Amino acid sequence: MKKIIVLLFVVFGLNASAQQVLPWEMLAVPYSTTPDGLYEPQFPSWLDKYKNTEVVIQGYLVPVDVEGNQYALSRYAFSSCFFCGNAAPNTVVELVFKERPDDLITDQFVVVKGTLVFNADDPFRLFFILQQTEFAG
Repeated sequence: MKKIIVLLFVVFGLNASAQQVLPWEMLAVPYSTTPDGLYEPQFPSWLDKYKNTEVVIQGYLVPVDVEGNQYALSRYAFSSCFFCGNAAPNTVVELVFKERPDDLITDQFVVVKGTLVFNADDPFRLFFILQQTEFAG
């Protein structure tokens, strides 16, 4: 009987931990600035366990290009976010939605899940990209 209870705890415990919200502090990667003024992230090896895995993250919606369906998730509300010059580039995540969402509101606090991709190659995109994004709460 104890083995069954332990097994159930492990199974349900793993499932619950798979849906824990990834804290923004984990994404606060160091970065440098190129001579052209572009940012280059430096992803520490301890972050590799999150690469290309499904994560849950919460924050504020920031429209980048509404007609082009480009949105970002910010650690901070729009007035204090990276795009207003008050925060670092490691405080936003690019969202690529699984299905085009309707009626998203700037500064709407949301919980989303998707596959976390590290972007070290394209300086015109954000450091982190959440692909197959959908609302999680």
